[in-house]
Amino acid sequence: MILLSALSLSLGLAAGPTHADGLVIRKGVAVGDNGVAARSRAGVANGEREGAFRRGAVAANCQGNGVAGIGTCANGQNGSGCRGGSASWNADGSFTRNLGTEASGENGSVTSRRSLTRDSDGNLTGASSVDASGNNGSYTGDASLDDGTYSRDATYTGDEGQSTSVYSTYERGTGGSRSVTCIDASGAVVTCP
Repeated sequence: MILLSALSLSLGLAAGPTHADGLVIRKGVAVGDNGVAARSRAGVANGEREGAFRRGAVAANCQGNGVAGIGTCANGQNGSGCRGGSASWNADGSFTRNLGTEASGENGSVTSRRSLTRDSDGNLTGASSVDASGNNGSYTGDASLDDGTYSRDATYTGDEGQSTSVYSTYERGTGGSRSVTCIDASGAVVTCP
């Protein structure tokens, strides 16, 4: 049995540097007859509400199964953001991985998500998404992978309302296709540059 309780405890604690000004690093490992669990955290702050903090944990048993997670957050004068991920794997070769990022600042913001899964037969499925906005426009993109078939759909929108949309697909062994649509600020479809 995986030491999930140790992992849940380490990931569930509130994030934040324990010192108002300085650096803190803590690590811990637990080993038992049914597996091992480890965790670590580190933080740094300057005493002016600026700093960064990182936390990670992993737990595995003796049969080739395990889980892991990591998260990092930072805050400064020009913005803040967090990035985190989790993974699990099994003795049959299957695994799942998830990643996420969120950041915002004076020039814009971005949010992204990624996931990838492999089953015991080796088939891969996954998905990703990105949403970003800034002073000059915004971008939205989604992609998916399903056992050799990849597709992507993305749209860029400019600060004057013009946009470019791209859709592409690729299938292993047969090839793929791509289409691009451009729209000007008045809403008319135009020839893409």
